[in-house]
Amino acid sequence: MDGLLMTRSQSEHKNNLSLMSKVPERSDGVLNICKPRGISSFRALSIVKRKLGLKKVGHLGTLDPAACGVLVLMCGRATKLADKLHSPTKVYRTLIVFGKETETLDDEGEVIATSEIIPTKEQVEKVLPQMTGEIEIEVPKFSAVHINGKRAYDLARKGIEFEAPKRVVAIKRFEMLTIDECKNDLESIGEQYDAQENSFYLEIECQTGTYIRSLAKLLAQKLGTVAIASLIIRTKVGDFDIKDARMLDDVTICDLVIPSGL
Repeated sequence: MDGLLMTRSQSEHKNNLSLMSKVPERSDGVLNICKPRGISSFRALSIVKRKLGLKKVGHLGTLDPAACGVLVLMCGRATKLADKLHSPTKVYRTLIVFGKETETLDDEGEVIATSEIIPTKEQVEKVLPQMTGEIEIEVPKFSAVHINGKRAYDLARKGIEFEAPKRVVAIKRFEMLTIDECKNDLESIGEQYDAQENSFYLEIECQTGTYIRSLAKLLAQKLGTVAIASLIIRTKVGDFDIKDARMLDDVTICDLVIPSGL
């Protein structure tokens, strides 16, 4: 399978957003950005805002700093169309590493549990059907959810004990991919692949509000072990696809897409 990003010319032919057309002369519109790992969504937004000289920019859903992929930015008057542009469906690809659990459920935190139980590919695939439909997940303690008016990650960093909230989310697909696909995906967005033992690459189609790190933990629990989401790539937000996304270094005002209604 090819990597996730296409060339600019291929991207232009693939852009089939039914309600949109390109009007480069204006600064009101939507940008499909590929956020790199290692920076916050707000930082990515600020870089684009400064680079393009935009006055007002918002986004359609954050990505964790350690995650990468589609970040949809609304610019100028398009910020008023957030409800119209919002999509309840998102697609992610994740590299789940079995045998350890960290406090953040990714590579960033300290290891808090280990297990010698490492499932086979067949064992993981057998459990995946149990991970679809409406399922209950526990929100990560290191997340932006509010707990009594405070961000959960602020409380967690200060060592303040609290009960992580739970929520029911809808998972449409949870499918096994290959490590070669993971390598290709990372290469196509300029990211480095770090070989991880005991890992599997999976694709998830889910509703807004789903924490991929929580799904990794739940999957591991069903297999009698522990795990983390070592890598998270958001590949789709509604009709916005990573194949059409622009890297921060390459984005220009000509990449603005104008929604109907402006």
